[in-house]
Amino acid sequence: MGIVRGLNTLILLSLLFAIAYVRYFTDLFGGSPFLLDALYSVGVVLVAYILNIVADNLIRRKVSDAKDRYTFRKTVSTLLTILALAALFAIWFKETTSLLIAYGILSAGVAIALQDLLRSVAGGIVIFVSRPFKAGDRIQVGDSIGDVLDIGNISTTLMEIREWVDADQYTGRIIQIPNSFVLSATIKNYTRDFEFIWDEVRIMLIYGSNWKKAEKITLEVAEPVIVEFEILAKKELLRMGEKYFITTYDVQTKIYTKIEENWIDMRLRYVVEPQKRRTVSHLLISKILQAFEEEEDIMVGTASSIEVMDTSHITIDKK
Repeated sequence: MGIVRGLNTLILLSLLFAIAYVRYFTDLFGGSPFLLDALYSVGVVLVAYILNIVADNLIRRKVSDAKDRYTFRKTVSTLLTILALAALFAIWFKETTSLLIAYGILSAGVAIALQDLLRSVAGGIVIFVSRPFKAGDRIQVGDSIGDVLDIGNISTTLMEIREWVDADQYTGRIIQIPNSFVLSATIKNYTRDFEFIWDEVRIMLIYGSNWKKAEKITLEVAEPVIVEFEILAKKELLRMGEKYFITTYDVQTKIYTKIEENWIDMRLRYVVEPQKRRTVSHLLISKILQAFEEEEDIMVGTASSIEVMDTSHITIDKK
């Protein structure tokens, strides 16, 4: 704390000295226009330098995240440089036309040099105003998918899922995405307004299996696992109907069956919370397989050549 106070005192004394310095040389040389401009320019540079020190101190104390701290320091330094250059142009270019041309060149250079930063800042404003997602939402942007940990002024932080993990579970990597993505990329939000997704469990039955019984057993096994998600999803869809045009409110667990070349394909379709997708899928598959094992006329699997020896034993010719 003492060091900070001492630094602030030094900054104040430097500013007072700069003012006195300019006035002294102005009186000494009889108000020469060139000298006045030079002295004013020195004063502008000194003030910009002092303000940069003050801002740097404040950012170091107030911003804890290292990445955000670096970004803020870089941004403030750049803005102070721009303002200082604008002030110097005003000092040295007396004619309005020349001054406007100088400002135009400066603005073009700033726009080119800081285009990525400006887009990220604009994206941060869009996120703050339109709220396409919030902390805790699961979103996908391009190939990046994860849960939103933090929404900063410059970037958004995600906890990554998938990649080498074959399910919707965390990889352990933290993703930093510049907020500029909100201006051009498609944002897929898994939890905004409707906090459920539809998922499917695929079941392959060998021809000759009692597929009607398999459908009945699958629905009976799934009902106690899924019923709570169905109730909550139904309520959320009704609330969504007040905001969006929704043509159906059907979230009932269903089975869809079709014939493939070498098997009967059954799909169990149900609603589930995105964060519980793999857990529920594993639970359903385990219970379904356990129930099918108790049935002699239901056989799970597929093969190009099958010889059924009896109802409890299957031999597969791998040729």
